[in-house]
Formats: sequence, structure tokens, C-alpha cells
Amino acid sequence: MKKWLWLALLSCTAAHADMLEALKAYDQKNYTEAQQQFAELLPLANELAAFNLGAMAYQGEGQEKDLTKALAYFMLAAELDHPQAKDLLGKISAKASEQQLDLATLQYEQLKQRLVIIEPAEESPDDINLPQPVKRVPPEYPRSALANGLFGYVKLRFLVNEQGEIVAVDTLDAYPENTFEKASVRAIKRWRYEPSDQKHLLHVRLDYAIDGGVKLSTVEKVMEEHKLWDYAVAGAPHYQFVLGTLLSLIGVQSTNSFWYDSGLPLATTPDFSIYKSRARLKVDFDGFWGSAVVRVAKDGTITEQISSSIEDKSEITSLVGLTLKGKVETDIYRIERLSVNGVSKVVATPSIHTSRSMSGMFWWEQAAKNGNIEAQRIMAAYDKQWEDYLLGKDDAEVMAWTGTRLILEGQREQGMALLEQAIAKNYAPAKEMKQQFM
Repeated sequence: MKKWLWLALLSCTAAHADMLEALKAYDQKNYTEAQQQFAELLPLANELAAFNLGAMAYQGEGQEKDLTKALAYFMLAAELDHPQAKDLLGKISAKASEQQLDLATLQYEQLKQRLVIIEPAEESPDDINLPQPVKRVPPEYPRSALANGLFGYVKLRFLVNEQGEIVAVDTLDAYPENTFEKASVRAIKRWRYEPSDQKHLLHVRLDYAIDGGVKLSTVEKVMEEHKLWDYAVAGAPHYQFVLGTLLSLIGVQSTNSFWYDSGLPLATTPDFSIYKSRARLKVDFDGFWGSAVVRVAKDGTITEQISSSIEDKSEITSLVGLTLKGKVETDIYRIERLSVNGVSKVVATPSIHTSRSMSGMFWWEQAAKNGNIEAQRIMAAYDKQWEDYLLGKDDAEVMAWTGTRLILEGQREQGMALLEQAIAKNYAPAKEMKQQFM
């Protein structure tokens, strides 16, 4: 049964529970360490951790054989969609007594209550009511990166005061690491936003590329040279994290939008054809405020409103029956109001229907579930489940930004307490944030 537990042969150092380290410990027959790390990953809805804990209980590795406990873990693994768990559960259940099955079901329900991550995260649309930048200073391309032909991006989060000044800034995500971050922070600190009657927490992404943008062929080459997809699929959390950043980079640069369908099977190999440029359609109607994903017939008629987020001031609530003009190159389009060169207009962008495994968010989520702290912090910026998890781990970075958000939402006492804790842990931006609320 040891074929159930596999080992990705990749070097990785971890300060937190990490799937790769857990698998290494298991391979070295250090069952106590393996069991401990699998157990730490279990609350993150990690299906492999649940499956492996079931296998160890069934085989009596580092413990007495326990069919009831094994069944409970396999039940949870099946619930979390582990590919082998359901079939294996059926076979092993036949060996259990009715009493063992009842007890296993009870233990399974108790394990489910320990989960802190329940639903997959989704990126929320940008709030168009946030203040807009009135001065942007482009970052300087670092000389060493330019000399070596490096490309990448930096995503930053920052606090803007009532005067539109940026008073605290930090890196949320960057590729490659330790390359473009300093230049980005220096530039962002010189930006200015529209004055408003309150402070705001904002995100921005700065892309770095030579000769007009990152070439898809270059990204493919990087992925192939480092076998990013292979190691990510094998479960190596650091490779999952890097793959997420690269897919995010090329996805944002694409002229298409994407509909990542959780109902589709995960791709076994990357499908770069989804990034092939397709033309936008012309929107021949006005009065629509919000965003929607729609199905379009060959003649441009909208036949179905698949999903939508419509603002109260929108004069149009149903897009079905309206017509888009231009060459229809796919059947799904995303319709949204954007501000282009200071002019607000409705645009229709091709939305490519594809597997979640082509989404950077998907791989960040896998890396987070497998113990990668950088990925967990990114997920915390999008998903309160991950925010709460890292607050429970006393993560200073998440405490500082969550504290600031809570103060802005009127929960001053709780927010200031989190800022104080982040300061005590020497997270530098926390001091700047606290000063803005004194």
C-alpha cells in the first residue's frame, strides 16, 4: 500500500508544515514527523494529507493499526475529492463492522469541523468607486534585471490617506523574487490619488518587460526549463507558487478574459492556446453598470447571462437579447464598464472557457494548502478564510493589513490591537499604518 504515498524528489526548506517535507519524512520512515505535518495541513482542506493519514492509520505506521480512524480519514479525503479515496473507501468499508462504520462516521464529522478552508477562493471584481490615480511615476527598470533580460511583475498593496498620498506600502506578490520590489516601492510612494473623505486600502500591479511585453514563448521556455508544471502537479508547494505567479502574469497581459470552470477536469498539460489574441466586440448599447459573463450567438446576439454583478444605478439588468457587433470568435464574452483614457465605456472581451488549473489563483491555492506561506499570504488578501487562518498563526503581515482594514470599517479597537501585535513582531509597515490613525 505504500504506492499510495509518493515523494516528489525536489529540495525544499520549510519553516511551516509543508507537504513536501511531510512526504520526505514519510519516505525516511520518520512517521511521527510525517503524521504531525500531515495533521497540520489537514485544516487547510488538504485532500492528500487526509488520504495519507488514512493510509498510515490503516497500515499501522507510527501507530497501532486502526481501521476506524483510517475510514474516517478516507471519508474526508473522498469529500475533498482525492482521486483514489472514493474507490479505496468502498473496498475498506467492506472489512469494517457496523459499529466501526458508525464510529468512523462520527470521527469523520469531527474532522470536518476542524477544516478552516471550506470553499475555493475567487478574485472579486475591482471596486470602480475607489479613488483614481492622478499622478503615476513609472518605476525604473533595475539595471541588473535589464542586463540579464529578466521580466516579471510586482503586486503591491498600500494605504492612501485623505489627501491622496501613499503612506504605507508593501509587496503582496512578486516574480521573480528580490528583483523588482525596491524599484516598485520607490515609484509607488511618489504616486498620488484623488483626495477623498477617508483612507483607502488599494492594490496595484506593475509589470516589467522589455520590448513591449512578456512574450508567451519566453514564459513557456521558463516553465519547460524548470519543469514547473510537472513539479507543481507532483505536489511541490514552492513550484506551485511560482507556477501561479507565471500564469497570473500571462493571464493579466492577455487581451482575453477567462472563465475558469471548476466543473471541467484539471488539465494534464498546460494549454497556452487560450492566450491567443481574440478581438473585442463593440457594445451597441449604454446604461449598463457592472460586469457580466454572457453567451453569444454567431450573429452577436446575447442568448444567456451566465453570471453578473450589476450595480444599483444600472439602467440595464438583463443583457439577453441585446446585440454585440464585430467578429464573434468564441461563444463566451465578459461585459463590463471600464475607464479607458479617462472615458468610461462598456466593453465586451472574449472570455475563454478553460480548466481552473490554467488559473494562477488555482495554483496559489494548492501551494497554500500544501503549506507555502507566501501563497497563504496572497490567498489571505482575497479570502477571509485564509486571513482568519493566518491571524490564528499570529502572522504579522496579515495582522497589520487586516488591522488597517478593520479600522477603516469602523472596528478601531480590534484593528489597533492587531497593528500593535504586528509592530511587536517588527513588521515595519505596521508603524506607518498606526501613525495614520493616531
